[in-house]
Amino acid sequence: MPNYIKCPSCKEEITRDSEFCPHCGVIFQSAGKIFCDEHSDKQATGVCIICRKIFCGVCGTKVRGRRFCLLHRKVKVQQDWAEIFRSTEIVDAERVKAFLQSAGYKILVQNFNSIGFAWDGGGDSPISRSNINKPAKIFVPIPEFLSAKNAIESWEKASIKKMPKAKRRK
Repeated sequence: MPNYIKCPSCKEEITRDSEFCPHCGVIFQSAGKIFCDEHSDKQATGVCIICRKIFCGVCGTKVRGRRFCLLHRKVKVQQDWAEIFRSTEIVDAERVKAFLQSAGYKILVQNFNSIGFAWDGGGDSPISRSNINKPAKIFVPIPEFLSAKNAIESWEKASIKKMPKAKRRK
């Protein structure tokens, strides 16, 4: 008997003893009655796939078949990867990519190749990338999203402290 079964909601593989699907956030009936983390009197309707917060209909939402708490509902997800960074500035994206790799995170990138010349006078610039909707994107596995986000924020704060005061953004 295999240890894995398919989630009835998203059809992704899950363990037999799962109370919820880590891919889509659906709570299984076999888990029994589970209540919202915020509203202990309301039955839960899902589990945030980013932070694992258990929520009711007031505290969470479903986006493209996946459940999110209100704080993480705007995180862009593709398969089991969460977008951690997006920029039309390829140099900034390369810096974040190098930082995440050096910190040991698994990453997936999109649109890091040259976009060539989009039109006369255009080219691989932030304006060109923006106009043809080709920003560089960096993804991390969903379970690593919060850790990677905190690491990037700490790294950026440390970088700003090292910068001469005249160059710091206000």
